[in-house]
Amino acid sequence: MVLDIITLLAVSGLIVIMCGVSFVVNASFNRNDPAGRVWSLAFMAGMLATVGYAVEALVASAWWALVVAHMSLAVSVGSMWAGSRLFNGRPSRYWIVGLGGAIAAVASIMASPEAGTWAGSFELYIVIATFASLCSLETYRGRLRRSLNGRVLLIVFLLVTAFYGGRAVAFAVAGPDSEFFSVYFGTPTTTIVNLMLVVVASISMSILRAERGSGDALGDLTRGIHSAAGVLSADAFSQAAADHVCRAESKGGHLALIGAELDKLPDLNVAFGRAAGDRAITAFAEALRRSSPAMAQIGHRGAGGFFVLAAVDSGEDALALAERIQIGMADDPLPEAQQIRVTASFGIALTNDLGYDLDRLTGAVTSAIGAIQSGGGNAVKVAAALV
Repeated sequence: MVLDIITLLAVSGLIVIMCGVSFVVNASFNRNDPAGRVWSLAFMAGMLATVGYAVEALVASAWWALVVAHMSLAVSVGSMWAGSRLFNGRPSRYWIVGLGGAIAAVASIMASPEAGTWAGSFELYIVIATFASLCSLETYRGRLRRSLNGRVLLIVFLLVTAFYGGRAVAFAVAGPDSEFFSVYFGTPTTTIVNLMLVVVASISMSILRAERGSGDALGDLTRGIHSAAGVLSADAFSQAAADHVCRAESKGGHLALIGAELDKLPDLNVAFGRAAGDRAITAFAEALRRSSPAMAQIGHRGAGGFFVLAAVDSGEDALALAERIQIGMADDPLPEAQQIRVTASFGIALTNDLGYDLDRLTGAVTSAIGAIQSGGGNAVKVAAALV
């Protein structure tokens, strides 16, 4: 059986609306958090895009419906990215989403009605590919990185990026009327890709919100000024660290900011379950508390990542502290029944080398940890001094 375009759009629209309504209702009545609200907006924009495309297909003169549909589709994918940022505890940067929607709308208005169905399509494809690529990057960091559903979203957004990037190239090179474009990037294929995105996103995002609300993500919970692992929360550490760095600068003291992150925590969660990952986070926090100086500030920056801010006399002291923590971890397999031994990567930034700018120290530590983990992890790296 071969479906005509109108029937295909009607069926896909019905599926999109069902998925969207289900997610929005669930988000409204179950822990209506910021990420859930923005993701709900993504699905509502997707439903509006579906209606717009249906109106444009049924009424040839309704060029305005295409403008609304293009803008809504851009906002929909962009909102998925903004919601993912919020889920990871980062600013939404929603103004970028608005900019993407405006680009899609303006491009459609300038080309309509002369360009017909393809008005503003090239610009729309670029916007969608850009937002999908940003979504891919966001699902590979923070809370999403350690979740199996985050990895599912990563795969889907990579496919969407490749498809809409390829569609933009085919549109510009071969043209929308070419056989190549019709076969590989025509409306039927695009409808299937969009349905895959909506269905998988609605399921995965619903599960992510449920997991977060259940309290299983130990690294993200706080109890007063502390994380559930027993050290300062990210916000509390930032405030305390900023004060210590400021006072050290005024008195000429030397500090080391040590970043510590468990290696392959997402793999541990997938292989042995979230409970094993939580035990690894707790054991890691205990190793940090046992090995760090009594007056050091220890903060939990999310998931399996921590910061230690300590007074040191030299870089050698900071290296010795990181090595003590490594030794402490090696002595404590997790869990005991399975003899799992976790490792960690350490990045060190010294005020002697980088000055008393906490943001600069934090960025240097994060970069050092990323370089270590790219090479396999379980090592210590001191950030290079400013030239």
